[in-house]
Amino acid sequence: MTLIFDIGNTRMKVSTIEGNEIRAIENWQEILPHANRVLVSNVAGESALPEEVRQHPGCRILTWESAEATKWLKKIPAGLGADRVAADIGARSMYPEQPLLIIDAGTCLTFDVIDSDGTIIGGAISPGVNLRLKAMHDYTAALPLLDAIGDHPVLGYDTPSAMRSGAINGMMWEIEGYIRCMLAKYPTLHVFFTGGDSKELPGDLARIITCDPMLVQKGLLAAFRGEIRG
Repeated sequence: MTLIFDIGNTRMKVSTIEGNEIRAIENWQEILPHANRVLVSNVAGESALPEEVRQHPGCRILTWESAEATKWLKKIPAGLGADRVAADIGARSMYPEQPLLIIDAGTCLTFDVIDSDGTIIGGAISPGVNLRLKAMHDYTAALPLLDAIGDHPVLGYDTPSAMRSGAINGMMWEIEGYIRCMLAKYPTLHVFFTGGDSKELPGDLARIITCDPMLVQKGLLAAFRGEIRG
């Protein structure tokens, strides 16, 4: 059995894989002694990785410097987050011969562009929805602290709906803008969307998008399997 740890800025997601099925779990402490492999992506610092996981004999930790990463990707920027490295590998394992845009909507919204030979062209980072909402509260005198659950019409009808409109619709239009910009440069581009919901994107863009909430986990599996398809 393989355990997969995706340790992000705000939470730790743990999954198992048996056969071809990746399944999120909560009781990893009970399963850990029975795992033969433990694969880790960690962007939250050394202290965020439980010591019993680190000491497991099958523990493998992916970083931007890992040999497993450089088998898949070229010109990895120094310090690129392990979650982005894993997601990029996961995308390339499925579309190894196309230019790719990988979008991860988590605590931060990240974009990575990879050309058809696996070279990382560049990327971008901006605040995710909850960071946008929190910043409006933290850096103003009167705006409330909101979560993302609630109405977000294009034109808000009160302060909360206007704030959610700016945060949620603004982020979706930012995503749409990046996709259209990269499509102009790479007409055969394929887009991967993870960590969020792309249902609000226009239909002409949705057709080139693969939504995959397990992209990081698939990338870890591909990295430590050590084989490139295609």
